[in-house]
This record gives sequence, C-alpha cells and structure tokens, in this order.
Amino acid sequence: MMRDTVMQGDIEMTEPTGANHASQASAATHLRRGGTRRLGTLSAWLLCAGMVALVSGCATSTPSGSLTRFDLGPPTLPAAASAANAVSAANAPAPASDVTAAGAARMSPLKVVVNAPSWLDADMIYYRLPPSEGDQARAYANSRWLASPARLFGDRLRAALSVDRPVLAAGDPTAAPSLRVELEEFAQYFDTTSSSHGVVQVRATLFDGPKLLAQTTLRAQAPAASADAAGGTRALAVASDAVQTQLIQWLAGRVPASSSPTRAPAQSRALSAASSASGVSAPVLAR
Repeated sequence: MMRDTVMQGDIEMTEPTGANHASQASAATHLRRGGTRRLGTLSAWLLCAGMVALVSGCATSTPSGSLTRFDLGPPTLPAAASAANAVSAANAPAPASDVTAAGAARMSPLKVVVNAPSWLDADMIYYRLPPSEGDQARAYANSRWLASPARLFGDRLRAALSVDRPVLAAGDPTAAPSLRVELEEFAQYFDTTSSSHGVVQVRATLFDGPKLLAQTTLRAQAPAASADAAGGTRALAVASDAVQTQLIQWLAGRVPASSSPTRAPAQSRALSAASSASGVSAPVLAR
C-alpha cells in the first residue's frame, strides 16, 4: 500500500494514499450532492414563482386606475327644438324653464324604453377593422365608457325628447304611448389604419298600449378626428345626436294625443255627496 508522508512539526506521520483519495472523493461527492439539492430547490422555487406570477397575471384584469373613461358629453338640444325655443323666446321673453315647460305641455306624454344586446350593455368601447382584416367587433384595452352605451344613449335620448314633451318611465302608471328603441350598432369603424368613423343604428317601435303604430330603422355616422378611442367616442356622440334628431322628426305626427282624464266612480260619488250636503247641485259629468 502506498503511503503519503505528512510532517506535523517534528513528527513524521504517514497515511494511506487510498484513504486520502477516498476522503477527497467523498467530500467532492457530498459537495456535488449538496449543490445539486440546492440547485434543484432553487429551480423548483423559481418555477413556482413563475407559475404564481403567470396565474396572477391571467386572473388580474387591467387596474381601474389605468383606464380612461369616456361618455357622450353634455346633452344637446335637437336642431328642431332649438329653433322652436328660439322663436318662442323672441315672441315672448321668458325664462328658459318657462319656454321648456310650455313646449312640453304642447305635446302628449311618451314612455321611453331603450334596450340593447348584451355586448352593448357593458362599458366596453368597440371598434371594427376594415373588412379585409375580418368583420369582428373588438374592444379597446385601456378605454371604457362611463356607463353602458344603452344607458348613455337612453339618457341622452330622454333629455332630447323632454324638450317638447313629458317623458315617462316604462313603469309609470299614466296611460301614454310608448317608444321602444333597440340599439343595434354602436361602434367605431376603421376604413384604413388612420381613418375611421362612428356608426350608430337603432330600431324604433311606437306602441299605443298593445297596438303597434309604427316602426323604423335609423342609422347615422360621423367621421372620427383621430384613429383612437378618443376620436371614436366623439364620433359616436355626434352620430347619436344625428340619430336622435331623425327619431324626433319621425315621431312628429305619429304619437297619438293622450285621452283626457276622467273621474273615477268613487270620486263622482264623493263629489255628489259633498254637493248635497252643501245644497249645491253637482255638475253632470260627460260620458
């Protein structure tokens, strides 16, 4: 057996060469195993961290703070209503509220309901690429409506109609004709990568109770000043006003006048009793 000589001070010590090599090999093996275990643990930790980040990234939507919100802007008077109010103001100077109230009293009440398909009943801002790129409705990633297009369009329509007539909710007990508007299209159309326009289309149906009076489809478009969400939303606001002006013109002469209210039998009996007690004859109600 070969021995290695090791000097410890003045003492000469010998140890087997094989033992030395074995101990070195054992130490190296231990280091390799420890390093492998540490490397495996690190790799597993990194893999888990990556999976957590991936899952959290897929599950988390865009932070609301990074979204830009748009609406259709302040309500505007339709051209016909503006002209009528201007004439009334010129003939008899009065506060704007009096002019509006007088205009509303001239026309019969109308119940207004605005509906939309599910894809237009959310706050997404949609656009369409040229037909060559596929006729699909796509949504902007970091831009949203302040409310759904159905809500924004409906509020704007009621404000425009209320200039000339009382506008009632669908559940109002007052007997009045009803206008049902279906919002069919409300999107920005791209003709090229730098040119686009807003398109609004509705189907309007007029009822008198269960009776169908008339129905029409109206459509308008307006060019966008920029090829982005800001340009598209502004174009959709202009197109919305154009459709609403068409709708008001279409309603002219089609909405039946409200029937004059009559007293209920209980009210008539109470009036007769009160008249008899006071010695005054009760008026005869027309049938």
